[in-house]
Amino acid sequence: MRSSNASPLPDDILGQIMTFCPNFGTLQALILSITYKVARNVVGPALPQALRVIRYPYNGYSPKNDPSVMATACPEDSNITILTATEKTKLEENSLVVGKLEDIYSLLNKDRTSQKSLLTAQESLRFHRAMYRVMLFTNIFPGSRYLVEEFEDLEHDDPFFQKIYAQRTAILNEYSTVELRELSSASSFLLDIFDDAARTRNHALLSTGPSGALRTWEARTYDGLEDELDFNVLDDSDRVPLYDGYISLPLKNIWIKRNLRLPKEDDEDEEEEEEEDEEPSPKWILDSVNGADDTCSKCDGRGGLDLYTEANWFRFFGRNTMADHLKERLTHNTTLTQPLKDYTGHFAATPQLIGPFISNLFTQRTDKFNGWESTDSYCYYCLRKFVEEHLWRWLLAERVKNGWTPPENCWYGWDCRTQTRNSEHASTKNASRLHLCDPIKGDKAVAGPNAVTEGDGGDVPFSSS
Repeated sequence: MRSSNASPLPDDILGQIMTFCPNFGTLQALILSITYKVARNVVGPALPQALRVIRYPYNGYSPKNDPSVMATACPEDSNITILTATEKTKLEENSLVVGKLEDIYSLLNKDRTSQKSLLTAQESLRFHRAMYRVMLFTNIFPGSRYLVEEFEDLEHDDPFFQKIYAQRTAILNEYSTVELRELSSASSFLLDIFDDAARTRNHALLSTGPSGALRTWEARTYDGLEDELDFNVLDDSDRVPLYDGYISLPLKNIWIKRNLRLPKEDDEDEEEEEEEDEEPSPKWILDSVNGADDTCSKCDGRGGLDLYTEANWFRFFGRNTMADHLKERLTHNTTLTQPLKDYTGHFAATPQLIGPFISNLFTQRTDKFNGWESTDSYCYYCLRKFVEEHLWRWLLAERVKNGWTPPENCWYGWDCRTQTRNSEHASTKNASRLHLCDPIKGDKAVAGPNAVTEGDGGDVPFSSS
């Protein structure tokens, strides 16, 4: 059967041609040539970097090893030898990780409107080359490489640490300045992924490598990575010098040695901020950014890549809960949070569903939001305004759709103060638990034939609307 990437000649004819090789050396050369081209198809032009990742002699290194020997072992080389089945599998696995990370990188740094990479061929090469080099570094110095007992009582300047720092610096010092800036940009991108989950810049997480970052992005949590670290990466009291400045410290050593200005991400000392490079990190990989000066479709506020579109709506809720985006005082109704979680709890396990969910809200928009289109770009505050106005309406509609008949409304609806401190009131009025209605009394009464503006917003006897 011919492959989907078929040549002009049928496979059986190609096979016959190969049988005419005059000797095994010619056949072997032909096989190696084919293997190289297929590997190039799988990995792309960053094949030399990808091959070094799978062939580097990781085992047996310790702080006693000569840094220069570690740095020059298994150099990047495009001359491919026979690939074992294991190596082919690792090439494909690593290529899949790097490819998915490129899609994420593109969405966050190149073009917010596409979940598939829009990097140019040259930008993609820089990204892949840098990511494989980060992968090599994290494979040589994984979080599980040392037991915590080896260093827990040591000071930062202990010879044990200094030898490891020298090894890390030597590994990176083999690259040119341009290549190191690309690597710095790639590692900063991975740190941003971990930061989004950890709420703090924890360099220890970076030791789990590109694969760890991808798993963190897909799960929206780093919980699955702790088994790869031999210490508690979340407790500041247990943080150790071995992984602080995991990549940034050796990079800083190299910048200083080469008499270069430090990239911002590689120097966290505010006193030295004037010595930092003013160029943003993505600049070292990207030649251009699409929509960098775009503004919000509603408030005209400049947002650029931070604006929300259908492609990145899954990021909207971030570290907040769904209940945080209910309207006004509904967020404090303790009888509301659990029912809402029952309806939307699966989003935590499958964040990809958040985008379609917000898209669905646009199909139910109220008259007040006529003209708001799902295809537009919104700043966080405008999109939050839209979600707050429609999330509670969606929840009410879902419960009614499932056969529930709502009782009478509270006069003060979502603005009711009593619902936040009186569980009996919160659980006996509208929706049995929820005040899912617009207020017709109080300062925020919605205009209508029954609207009344006097009162303090809920501290009065209940009544139907």
